[in-house]
Amino acid sequence: MGFKVVVDTLASLAALVAILSVLVGWYSSARKPLSISRVVVHKKNDGFTYIIVTKNRKSYPVETKRIDCFSRKTFEIEQRVGEKPEYVEKLSSRYAVFSSKASFEVPAKGNIDIRIEVDRQTDIPDHLIFSIDTTHGYHEISCNDITVVEIGKTVVYSVEFKKEYGSKSRAKMVYFWRRIVELTRRCSRRLRRA
Repeated sequence: MGFKVVVDTLASLAALVAILSVLVGWYSSARKPLSISRVVVHKKNDGFTYIIVTKNRKSYPVETKRIDCFSRKTFEIEQRVGEKPEYVEKLSSRYAVFSSKASFEVPAKGNIDIRIEVDRQTDIPDHLIFSIDTTHGYHEISCNDITVVEIGKTVVYSVEFKKEYGSKSRAKMVYFWRRIVELTRRCSRRLRRA
């Protein structure tokens, strides 16, 4: 009886490993080849530069033909007369951030920074949705990791006092106290001059 239990246990483990390996293989082949890990937005006086950090998960190169970026999706439910209701998800041009027809090649199992110049000034949302036309079809990819970098003038100044607080009430109390002290100094200087 002991030998049969060992053989049954090993057979069950082998079947479980086979099932898991098939599931992992199916999952990796079903994933889209491109992923966007983050977007860096450089603000300039006349527009923005979007740097899209793109990764290719597959072992073959993927070429992008067109990239459209949207701030949000719209969801519609429509029912025509005498028909069933339909649910539709759309990427509307009302929420378009930019569109680029430039072609980029993402190397096999590699990363690339796609730079896109945008001339108009718009608000930068917290979440971007990309519709990418590639040599392997359309891909809809979203990205929540957006970093905004402002390129411009540098201001140099000296700081007399700076301290960080964990509570808002304590910080406000110290702020008002520092304001009172500063106003008292200014008033006393004015009185001495007069």
